[in-house]
Amino acid sequence: MNPSQRLKPIKKLADNKEKTAAQNLGKSVENRSQQIDKLTQLTDYRIEYMDNMAVQTQQGMSGEKLQQYHGFLSKLDTAIEHQNSIVSQSEKNVSQSQLNWKTDNSRASVISKVIKNMKNKEVRAQAKQEANQTDELSTQAFLRNKQL
Repeated sequence: MNPSQRLKPIKKLADNKEKTAAQNLGKSVENRSQQIDKLTQLTDYRIEYMDNMAVQTQQGMSGEKLQQYHGFLSKLDTAIEHQNSIVSQSEKNVSQSQLNWKTDNSRASVISKVIKNMKNKEVRAQAKQEANQTDELSTQAFLRNKQL
């Protein structure tokens, strides 16, 4: 078995690891997008809620109703803060996934280059061996013809 062929299982493992890292990166990016969408929905809802509260206040509102609005607004702000932290964590996950993919991609590329270089060496060695055999056969033929 050629040395380059012995590395094929290692290359396959590296390629599989890179593929898995790429899939994980895709999932991380998708998750980040979903979390950003949730944050956008919460902030849009907060703006809508504030606008509604302003209209209700101008039309006259009881103190109890105003407290309920402020209480809900406080809970909404807490939810937005929590969602901001989730978005921040998902950004970190994407960065880590990108780093993992780049590392695995580099490793797979290096292994591919090593295999390619080994194959080139094997081809050159075979060509040299064939050239030497051809030279030897030519020399033997020449000597045989010379003896006749």
